[in-house]
Amino acid sequence: MRYLLITFLLVCTSFLFIGCDDGKVSNINGSINNSLSSNTEKNKNENENNLGGLYLFHLGMTIEEVREVLEAHNVEILNEIENTRDSEAWDWGNKSIWTEGASFSFDQNDVLYEIIYENNEASKLGVKVGDKIELMKEKYGNQYKLYSFEELVDLGMVEDSQNATLEVYEYREEDHYFLVFASDSKITSWGISKYKLGTNSPITEDYSQVALHRQDNPVKKKLWEEFQHYRELIHAGDNSKYNQILASDRARGLLTLDELGFFKLSEDEFYQVNKGREELRSVLEHSVVYSGYSSNNEHIIAIISPQSYESESYQEAINLIADQDDEYEFLSYITEQSDERSLLVGLDLKIESTSVQMDEMNIEKVIVSNPDDSNSDTAYFAEELNDVITKYKRTKMVNNSLKSGEWYALAYDGTLIYDPVITVFLNGEQVVLSRQ
Repeated sequence: MRYLLITFLLVCTSFLFIGCDDGKVSNINGSINNSLSSNTEKNKNENENNLGGLYLFHLGMTIEEVREVLEAHNVEILNEIENTRDSEAWDWGNKSIWTEGASFSFDQNDVLYEIIYENNEASKLGVKVGDKIELMKEKYGNQYKLYSFEELVDLGMVEDSQNATLEVYEYREEDHYFLVFASDSKITSWGISKYKLGTNSPITEDYSQVALHRQDNPVKKKLWEEFQHYRELIHAGDNSKYNQILASDRARGLLTLDELGFFKLSEDEFYQVNKGREELRSVLEHSVVYSGYSSNNEHIIAIISPQSYESESYQEAINLIADQDDEYEFLSYITEQSDERSLLVGLDLKIESTSVQMDEMNIEKVIVSNPDDSNSDTAYFAEELNDVITKYKRTKMVNNSLKSGEWYALAYDGTLIYDPVITVFLNGEQVVLSRQ
């Protein structure tokens, strides 16, 4: 349904109308791969094939009417195909026409349902290729759906290996969708479609609520932006434990605070966040960083002493999260100094309020247990920690009182605790911390 890669076009030209696609995704997918590719050479022939503006074409035209308009304006048809490869695909039997600066997609009845522009054509509100996304938002507002990179991969429209800065924005108009494809915050193509992206679903979405969910809560906005940021870094190839831990933590915050009613995730947002968190579970199996969120929107982080060979890969992440170059060494040292009778495990704890300014907070206790509650211990400030705290210049918690955003060293007996579950009792609430 849209532009295929140049090499693909050359192959398909020789198979006009006999059913050519890549065997994996429909025409729209090749289009998006091309539409979203950054810094490609566009518009060099835009003055040669002038389509004459939006007024020449409208959704609902027949394929013959489109051909006649193109011929009347001396616009060369570069390729024309019919999707006959996959009979199970929603666009099986649909046809597509490509020109130098635009593509047209037709349903099985040869009726035009989508137009995509990659030339200098401007939309009805003046948005065109090369403009910044900020201008699009200024012209069209914030009531849009932004497709995540994961969704585009799921739809088969981009590959996992592609640049994670690729984006698709979808606005609902009165009788169609307005689509904008962007890379690195600049528009690479735009179009109008009778259907929702990658489907034959008609106009049913209400993106006013999506925009409301996105804007109505600053805590949600911050968590959402940070979740997307770390996920993009991961998809771009930066699979550091630090990025994985923070992406998982922000996902946990969004899901927890949504469940507690602090804010509301839209159905689409919930899907993205939950899917992202599930993807990270296996890679964080041996993490020693735990986190959780209270109903008062307090963010709780705990780091425990590494106790396995796999934990060594978290050294850099632990130091970055604690903002201490020797955090891994500090927590390891606590366990190494344990006597032979028991295993003393260090636990560094931080609580920060993200919505209400609170200088100090009080916790009742911190319990570390096995998942089946077969064994548990209360984390406390052990006398054995005095020398360690002095050596590493750490802070001692007094009377269970903590300053927001500061780290406090505790310890627990981990002799019989094989898979720690950490529960913080805070303001009468039990907050269970998770590492995945």
